[in-house]
Amino acid sequence: MLTVNTIKPGTVFAWFMLMMIIRRIVLLLVAGFSGWNRPFQPDTRVPEDKILKRDQIEPSNSTINPVVFTKDIRVNKTIGNDSENDTYFIILLFATAVFSDTVSGDGTRTIIYGVIYLFFRIIYAITYILALQPWRTIAYIFGLACTLACSLDLVITLSRRTY
Repeated sequence: MLTVNTIKPGTVFAWFMLMMIIRRIVLLLVAGFSGWNRPFQPDTRVPEDKILKRDQIEPSNSTINPVVFTKDIRVNKTIGNDSENDTYFIILLFATAVFSDTVSGDGTRTIIYGVIYLFFRIIYAITYILALQPWRTIAYIFGLACTLACSLDLVITLSRRTY
């Protein structure tokens, strides 16, 4: 029987991280659907994002310092985005190395998740800097899916583990 005394900290951590990833996905979906038919505010999104809104970008009334999305600005935005997304994944990857790989006896899962995530985050950064839409979104989705898969793997492994 499952009681508070039989639940181990690793399992609680795994479930908590899974809920954090699910919360992030839900927030992304809510934000996407809530702004579905609304235009972007001027000078807030990169120019290629107008594809997502079918040219529904409000014209800017201000001619003072319009935001120009140069490669420098794109690189800085990519660094900010990476710091937001990588935090979740690094914590999950560390937990996978500590908990899941000790069960299997090798580091295969950690290596596979790390390589897949890193590959898609590099592709995302390149496509963002070069303004290649929809490839940017596809790379972001695969990176997020890798984070979700790592989290699910951790939850399943720790839920099946006997203490």
